[in-house]
Amino acid sequence: MENFVAYNPTKLYFGKSCVDKLGKEATQYGQKALVLIGKGSIKKNGILDKVLSQLKNAGIDSTVYEGIKSNPIYQDADAAVAQGKAFGATMVIAVGGGSVLDTAKAVAAGLYVAHSVWDFYTRKAQAPTQAAPLITVLTLAATGSEMNMFTVLQNDETGVKSGYGHPLLFPKASFLDPEYTYSVPLDYTAYGVADLISHVMELYFEPSDSPLSHYYSSDIIQLAIQYGRAVMNNPTDYDIRANIMWLATNALNGSLAAGKRGGDWGVHGFEHSLSVLFDIPHGAGLSIVYPAWLKSYQPDISTKLDFLAQRLLGPDAKGVDYINMLEKFYRDDLGIPTRLSEANIGTDKHALILENLRQNRVSGGFFQMDEARHQDLLNRMA
Repeated sequence: MENFVAYNPTKLYFGKSCVDKLGKEATQYGQKALVLIGKGSIKKNGILDKVLSQLKNAGIDSTVYEGIKSNPIYQDADAAVAQGKAFGATMVIAVGGGSVLDTAKAVAAGLYVAHSVWDFYTRKAQAPTQAAPLITVLTLAATGSEMNMFTVLQNDETGVKSGYGHPLLFPKASFLDPEYTYSVPLDYTAYGVADLISHVMELYFEPSDSPLSHYYSSDIIQLAIQYGRAVMNNPTDYDIRANIMWLATNALNGSLAAGKRGGDWGVHGFEHSLSVLFDIPHGAGLSIVYPAWLKSYQPDISTKLDFLAQRLLGPDAKGVDYINMLEKFYRDDLGIPTRLSEANIGTDKHALILENLRQNRVSGGFFQMDEARHQDLLNRMA
């Protein structure tokens, strides 16, 4: 078991009508809020009105930046920074899913610098020395961004998708009302389940031995499968949505990293090439890449694969049984792709993908990838 430091300063409000406390929470961060949203669905379902009403009643002026896309681009973050500076924003409020939250973290840091936020992601700029207080209102259970310090943006012009993390980017407070996820389409709900499971596996397969983390990981995966199946038939069941939401938060709030040296993140790196090239949903890319990765690296992770299989499927199960079960769950229960062809990405695109993988030097933190491995993975997911 490795040495570790546990730190998570985010205050979490969870449950029905928890957003009723947002106004009071926000008053400690000034009187002007820059609110970030996606393409506008929260305007139709009333969530934005609820948030803006909370701010108004608390005496906080607000301006809204709209249009964050599902694979967020740094240009939106820069545009939101400009709007926030002109408005004199003293805080940033993200209302949406992981893409909006990731963009908001970049904006929180960008409000205090003159350069593009993209310079943080390319490491051209020094780490931020301050960031605006960030409050999040989550509407999609997937990324765990509501309770961690990490953010991912992409540059469509250069074909680069990159992550960044800094303790200043932890949200000050996050509001998680499971009812806010009722209106999420079933396909994006399914992508979120695949995303949270992938976060668990990125941390779990790191070579360190941390038994509590291993048991915790297997339980999160098991429950994600259980509630993932259930939500497909009962998308407005509160308890089902609540459990998925809390599972996604726990998958990447630092709990599973205790006693480990971090995650591998090679699968995420590979998926980033798919989403930056073809704009497919992040969760859909992960449901394609992960089964192929598990098969390719099976000899290197056999002990941990067997542990998962036995925890989820019974004492006689083997690692291959876990892989087959996971792939079947994605394909048959969630109805999401497990092959590139199912996402309309043909073998004629392999050369383009390989070049992007090379350009971005995609590899894992512990399980290295070279061009031969990239090709092997592509063959398995074709």
